[in-house]
Amino acid sequence: MPIPLTIKQIEMLVKISEGKGLSEAARLLNLSPSAVSKALAVMEENLGVPLIQRTTRTFQLTDAGEYFVSRATELLKEFDDIVNTTCGYFNHPHGALRITCSVAFGYAHLVDIFNEYRKKHHDVELILDLDDHLTNLNENNVDIALRITATPPQNYAARKLSKISWLYCAAPDYLARCGTPTRRAELVSHDCLVYPGLTPPLRITDMTIAHPHCDIKPRTPVQANSSLLLLKAALSGQGIAWLPSYLISQHLESGELVALKLDGKYAYPTHSLYALYFPSKFRNPKVRSFIDFLVEENQPWHRWEKAIDELI
Repeated sequence: MPIPLTIKQIEMLVKISEGKGLSEAARLLNLSPSAVSKALAVMEENLGVPLIQRTTRTFQLTDAGEYFVSRATELLKEFDDIVNTTCGYFNHPHGALRITCSVAFGYAHLVDIFNEYRKKHHDVELILDLDDHLTNLNENNVDIALRITATPPQNYAARKLSKISWLYCAAPDYLARCGTPTRRAELVSHDCLVYPGLTPPLRITDMTIAHPHCDIKPRTPVQANSSLLLLKAALSGQGIAWLPSYLISQHLESGELVALKLDGKYAYPTHSLYALYFPSKFRNPKVRSFIDFLVEENQPWHRWEKAIDELI
């Protein structure tokens, strides 16, 4: 049974063919002519066929040698491609990138973000899971989680992307019908659009009474566990909503919504947007390139931060 040949032996025979002689092949391979001659003899012995016909002045490939060189040239090219692709694996973003984020944020912004990202990295396939609960990245095979939180979890690496403010807002036609409140206490006389567990309770302070801190209950004609639904209700003039800056900044700019200044304050910057990931995955180019893309200057959160800052 023939002994397997090495890549170096195969390359040597190709160089002998290209260099038209053992001496030239030895120079190209940085070997001595005797080493090349010995290696050729080992190849022929292992293959059981002569590869070169030698004379005192020249040499030529045998039929077996011609066949071997033609196929070996293709093999060496394919091997170089494999090596180059492997070396470039951690430099070229490609493959499936799995991302999770909240329903409202994903719906509002990620389609446009994905579109711009893939213009630069078209070999990346983006897979999005919309979920308002914090996903365990390890258990669910997720690469990046985009989360809005006051404090990011400690078991992930976290890249802060933007502050997130909440604002009270309403459509101009609602305010024209019902008036524009200037204090939170006045919301008791208004229709409020509420996200249970997220919209803060209305607490007023009056130091002149026995119990200075008390909650007030406004009318709540619409309650829903969806900021997108409350946004639509606010745009249609159904009441006053407490909504995040990432959902309403463009509507404030267009005049479809009006931010309310209550008790001298417009915005409540209580949370931030983070990109969460495992530190070990940052070496992967698809993860690294997407996170780097998120901090570029043209991302939507730079626009909404500016819009909110102009109010303040």
